[in-house]
Amino acid sequence: MNNVDIIIVGGGPAGCAAGMFTAQSNYKTLLLHRGNSPSINDFQWILPGLSPQQNASQWINNLQQEAKHSGLEWVGEAVAEAILGESTKEIKTTTGRSLQASVIILSAGCHDRQGLIEGEGPFSGRGVSYNAIQDGFQFKGVPVAIEGKNEEAAKEALYLSRFVEKVYCIIPAARLEADNKILEAIKKNEKIECLYSASIKKIEGENSVTQVVALIAGNEKIIPVRGVFLYARIGKPVFDYLKGAINISESGSVLVDENFMTSIPGVFACGDIIAGQPQLAFVAAAQGLAAGYQAVRYLQNV
Repeated sequence: MNNVDIIIVGGGPAGCAAGMFTAQSNYKTLLLHRGNSPSINDFQWILPGLSPQQNASQWINNLQQEAKHSGLEWVGEAVAEAILGESTKEIKTTTGRSLQASVIILSAGCHDRQGLIEGEGPFSGRGVSYNAIQDGFQFKGVPVAIEGKNEEAAKEALYLSRFVEKVYCIIPAARLEADNKILEAIKKNEKIECLYSASIKKIEGENSVTQVVALIAGNEKIIPVRGVFLYARIGKPVFDYLKGAINISESGSVLVDENFMTSIPGVFACGDIIAGQPQLAFVAAAQGLAAGYQAVRYLQNV
C-alpha cells in the first residue's frame, strides 16, 4: 500500500492546478488521471494569456506537463473505490493498487457522457460544444443548433443569439422547462426558432460541422448549421466510487464549503465536479489552486 500526503483524482485544469500547488509546497502528491475529457477540444477557449498560436488541447497539455514537472506523481489509472473517513482515506484503483493519504482532492470533472449522437465524437471541438459561454463567440454570423429542454439550454440560446445568425432550438419535449420571463424573451427573439418534440439524429460535415439531421415529430429534417450545442445529454460528474460517502446536491454535484471542503474533513473538491457542468477552464483551474491552498492549510492545521 502506497502512502502519500495528498491524492488528487482527475488531471484536468482543476486537478493540475491543485497538484502543482501542493507538490511545490513540499507535500507528497499523487494524481490519478484516466484521460482527457471530451470537453478538452480545439476551440479557442476564453483563456487569459492564451496566444493565437495555441489551442485548448495545447493549453491543457502544457498544464499537464507543468504539473508532472512540479514534483507530483502522475498515475494513469482510474478509481475503482474510495474509502473516506475523517481518519482513514484510501483509494483503490482499477488495477488493484491501494493508496492512502491524509487529504483527497476530487477534481474528476463531468466527462461521463452516455448515448453519443452519431457524428458527435468526430466533431467535438470542430463544431460540437457543450458550453455557449465558453465557445459561443466562435460562431459569429453563422447558424447554430441547440439541443435541450431545460432552463440552461434556454438561457444559452438567448446568449448565442448575441453572436450568431440564427439559433435552432431543438427541444426533445413539448415545451421548454424555463420560467415565463425566459420563455417570453425567446418568443420575442427573431433569431431563435424553436422546434418541439425534436431531437438530433446525426451531426454531419467534412472538416467541421455543416448540418444536423433532426427528427421532428418522427420526420427527418436537414438543418444547415455550423455549430451544435448539446444540453440534452450532458455528462454528469463521475463519483460512483464514492458510494454515498460525501454530500451530493439534488442536481448531482459535490457540495463544498467556502474552503472547497466536502462533508468529510480532509476531502476537498474543485472544478466541474462541484458545478455539475463544464465550466470555463480558467475558473476550474482557479478553484483547483484554491483547493490546493486549503488542503495545505488543513495539513498544517491552520
